Amino acid sequence: MSGMSRRSSRQESISLNTLDGLSEISGLSSQHTISLHTLDEMSVHESGLRSRRGTTVLSTPKVDISLNLMYQSEKNPEEFPDGGTEAYIVVLGSFIGLIIDFGIANSLGAIESYVSSNQLKDVSQTSVSWIFSLHLGVMYFGGVFFGSVFDRFGARPPMIVGTLLMCLGLLFTAESTKVYQFILSFGVLTALGTSLGMQPLIGVLSHWFLRKRGMACSLATIGGLVGSAVFAIMLQNLYVSIGFKWAIRVLTLIGFICMATSTLLIKERTFEKSEDEGEVNKTTMQKLKLFGQFFREALDFSMVKDIKFVLLTTSVALSELISMSTLTYLSSFAIFYGVDEKQAYLLITIINACGIPSRLASGYLADKYGRFNVMIVTSIFVTISIFGLWLPAKGNVAVLYAFGVLFGISTSAVISLIPACCGQICSSDNFGKVYGTLYFFLAFSTLLGMYLSSLVVGTGKDLNYMNLVYYEGALSIGSTITWILARCSSVGWKWAKF
Repeated sequence: MSGMSRRSSRQESISLNTLDGLSEISGLSSQHTISLHTLDEMSVHESGLRSRRGTTVLSTPKVDISLNLMYQSEKNPEEFPDGGTEAYIVVLGSFIGLIIDFGIANSLGAIESYVSSNQLKDVSQTSVSWIFSLHLGVMYFGGVFFGSVFDRFGARPPMIVGTLLMCLGLLFTAESTKVYQFILSFGVLTALGTSLGMQPLIGVLSHWFLRKRGMACSLATIGGLVGSAVFAIMLQNLYVSIGFKWAIRVLTLIGFICMATSTLLIKERTFEKSEDEGEVNKTTMQKLKLFGQFFREALDFSMVKDIKFVLLTTSVALSELISMSTLTYLSSFAIFYGVDEKQAYLLITIINACGIPSRLASGYLADKYGRFNVMIVTSIFVTISIFGLWLPAKGNVAVLYAFGVLFGISTSAVISLIPACCGQICSSDNFGKVYGTLYFFLAFSTLLGMYLSSLVVGTGKDLNYMNLVYYEGALSIGSTITWILARCSSVGWKWAKF
């Protein structure tokens, strides 16, 4: 058969009830129709099918239904490059940008433990927590609108603006001495900048990868683990050698270099364009109306009617909260129980460093066995690490380090596979809107959850960090249950690659 005829045959469909001898295709009824363009080398195993009489009647591909469920939301799955120089340059650019973008978010503990013991030592733990709760809340809430900005304008405009906001926010953070100053500079301005950058850095991967999307996300988000592992140790040493102000300024310089390099490397494969070619000639009032319409369209609240989206959002919210609250308060937990500050800061580095090989493995396993399946397994191990190691640890450094290793291995899949899981229930051209809507709910859940974390810890003489462990344990149990339900809402209770 010629190459052209092969390509044209992929656009056809065959009804199974017209083909004798296909009863051996497991899992398919005789009334199903298979679109041949999905039968590629990733989801097809050639097998000679024989009729019940033992006579060969047809040699045809055998369909792996569970694998095709992974791509059912995409309109044109055959168009994704899924590799090549251009695609992997985009992954490299995303990796470099996420060194600072996710690196800051994963290093909050190194900043929280210092400012709560120095600039804000006379301020209650609950008040200090608002700085970091708002940072995470604003960062996630920004995804509500910035996801659609990426969909409509591409990657570079939000990257440039995000870089400027992030650097300004960090420079103002270096000069802050009051709670409200930290809230405005770090909690709001820095978070807006990182949020603007996060959307294109993550979203652009879904433009270039489909079957290898889990691995691509894992490779890119390793940048965040590298950044946070380095920043935790770097900041601790710089606090001593050059002071807090210059430590944050050094962090700002690193951030600018990373984001500028990333902006040059990443690009979208396609994005929404305005259907109104005369938009530039509209009056100011018309432009304001279009602006308002744009932000209204950034949210897709119809998704709340979709049980798949609701369960995914709940699962993501619980998983993110466990990861972020632990990274934020674990160093303070260790110091409270008598662990040396240097060893306490090292816990953050251990968690993030151990997540690097695990994230690579989770990406590979997610593409091989299903992203939701991997998230269920990792949630189970997070629960084991909390109740088996963190709960009895207190001031035992060896046990705390063991917890850091297992927790880091288990939670590393969360950030990398959330975009892949989200992309699995929507098409790539609508990814930004769905991802943004998910982060709308994630922003409020994180803001509330981080505040509750500070409340369970207590204030002043009533500090009780063991309550934090119980709180995290309850969240991890809930996370495991919701990930199971999220998977079953799509494929039921049977085994499937999903």
